[in-house]
Amino acid sequence: MRSPILTIALKDGVDATRDRFLQTVTASLVLAVAVSIVSGAIALASDVATYAAARDQLLALGKPASAIAAPEFYPLKLLRGAIEQIEIMGAVIALLAGYRAAAVERGRQTLALILTRPLRHWQFLAAKLLGGIYLAALSLLAVFVVATLLLAVLAGVGLSGDDLARLAITWALASIYVAAFYTLSFGLCLWARQPANGLLFGFAIWLLIVLIAPQIGDTLDPDNQVAGGVFAQLSVPKAEQDRIKAGYAGYEALRNGIEVASVTKHFERFSFAVLGIKDTYTGTPLAAVLSEKRGDALFILLFTLGLGGLVLLRPISPDRLTKE
Repeated sequence: MRSPILTIALKDGVDATRDRFLQTVTASLVLAVAVSIVSGAIALASDVATYAAARDQLLALGKPASAIAAPEFYPLKLLRGAIEQIEIMGAVIALLAGYRAAAVERGRQTLALILTRPLRHWQFLAAKLLGGIYLAALSLLAVFVVATLLLAVLAGVGLSGDDLARLAITWALASIYVAAFYTLSFGLCLWARQPANGLLFGFAIWLLIVLIAPQIGDTLDPDNQVAGGVFAQLSVPKAEQDRIKAGYAGYEALRNGIEVASVTKHFERFSFAVLGIKDTYTGTPLAAVLSEKRGDALFILLFTLGLGGLVLLRPISPDRLTKE
């Protein structure tokens, strides 16, 4: 017999996918990701075609193709814009989905009824949260499928099995990241006297951890004051970089502390490394990247689980269960 939690979660997730509003905002996210990829993919395809034409010309002249160095093309680098869209738009959509889920339950007084039945209220809440995770994973699956197809069709560079594995891992962690904001909004809208107030609190927190904290960290980073980085532009060796940074270690610790307080920054660091968007990790074996970035993945997972625990364990006042 299927668990009642799983039954409710699946039904809730399926119902959410039929919500026209959520369909519309998800489609807008897919469109934004597609637009961010298309221009870069076309440019990459042009580079690939230029190299292919030069190679064919050499072969026609009887010269070996090795006469010109074969460039390395990394189509996953084109996903920078897609990741940034998920960080911002994906979190906003999750907040709205959490609000709608909580508002519906309060409007129908479902929780008040559940408290009178053998199914405990925490089980019902757990089912709602699982339904939100299902919704996040399904919505982002559409995003990543479209992104993968665009890269394969427009970039002119085939995606390897390793590339697909990197995309799958990024999708899984993105689902957990987005689910955190669904959970946050759902809990706040249940606890607040009016669901709309909970949504406002959710957006305030979103503003702080998605936009403000990462922006402060980036702005205060001395190496970010020049496009591409000051050290890179001046060709400063790594050993010399470390010596210079040691001179303002306290400042750097504070700046980095503000930055890593944001779950969004952890998601960005993980995804940029796994996809090879950050040059430092371009071409690095996946196993090595995962080993180095496991701390970022763990932070996101614990952040989401922590929010889920608060929703399940915090008692809900009976006067919050009635329709306002």
